[in-house]
This record gives sequence, C-alpha cells and structure tokens, in this order.
Amino acid sequence: MALDVKVFGKPGCEFCKTTVKKFETFLGRWKIQPEQVNLTFFDMETVDGLAEGAFYGVTKIPSTVIEKEEDVLGFWHGKVPLSEEFKNHFDEFIAQTA
Repeated sequence: MALDVKVFGKPGCEFCKTTVKKFETFLGRWKIQPEQVNLTFFDMETVDGLAEGAFYGVTKIPSTVIEKEEDVLGFWHGKVPLSEEFKNHFDEFIAQTA
C-alpha cells in the first residue's frame, strides 16, 4: 500500500524545487523504497497540472498533498513543509526498515 506525495508548483520556482528535493532526501534517508511512496511533481503551468491542482483546491505554490488510498493525510498550502510536519505520515514505512 503506497502513499502518494504530490507537489504542485512551477519549474522556475525555487521553493517548489526545494520541496521536491526535501522529500527525495528524507525518503532516501529514511530508507523508504520507491514502490512505497509515489513522489509526483505537478507543473501548474500545464493543463494537466492545473486540473490536478484544481481538484485539490491549490491556489498557492508550492503546495504539497500526502494521500493514502485517496484519503488526504496532509496538505501544505503555499509553503515548504518541515520534515517534522510530514515525518509521522511515513512512520509505518520507517518502522518496517528499522
């Protein structure tokens, strides 16, 4: 059962790049396998990105959604989330690797 991490932003946005890099770094550090977490960047300058963003009510970038089977577990709107704010959503996977 995988978690979905969706980051909404624009290619030139430094905060958006920081958000994606932060998740990549921490997922690696916590030894969470790629099949356990799907990390996806949605470009809000494209039709697909705008459509997906509209579904979640995204109006500011960067925005991040963590979902498990379509249940939204966490939502950060217009900011880079702190690792302490999202780590608890990954505790189940971290425990499996300990």
